Amino acid sequence: MLDDGVPYSVIAKEMSLATSSVGRYAIARKSELARVLDGEPTTANVLTRLIEAADHARDSRRQAKLTGSPVHQARMIKAESDVLTKLIDELGITDTSSAEYMAEAELFTEAVKVMIRRDPQAGLALLSAVDTFPELEAFARTLAKYLGVSR
Repeated sequence: MLDDGVPYSVIAKEMSLATSSVGRYAIARKSELARVLDGEPTTANVLTRLIEAADHARDSRRQAKLTGSPVHQARMIKAESDVLTKLIDELGITDTSSAEYMAEAELFTEAVKVMIRRDPQAGLALLSAVDTFPELEAFARTLAKYLGVSR
């Protein structure tokens, strides 16, 4: 039903579930590439935003050290620490190169979307290639939907 584009609310009603539960399930079964193709938030989006928040907090902390009160400095130290703690403890990010890699992969997928729009035959060729990798099944399913091909 999800692959056929049936609205979450219809699926939820038919299966006696909460609409939010259907939405969480739909998101959980998609790969990162499929999310990019569908224009949905991805891990790369979240990481990029958290890294930007950490950078902004660092800059604010440095500015507060030069011009702010000790209370303002303490707040900026806490803000930076909170973001870094979230990156390290909750997401396991200790090196921002993985976030850069994911952001590049997301941009590459956007380029693929442009290519598919311009040349649907290239999209079908890509789908054929993707089908040879079982690990990319979620992406293949989304790509097929994007191309209007039934599976």
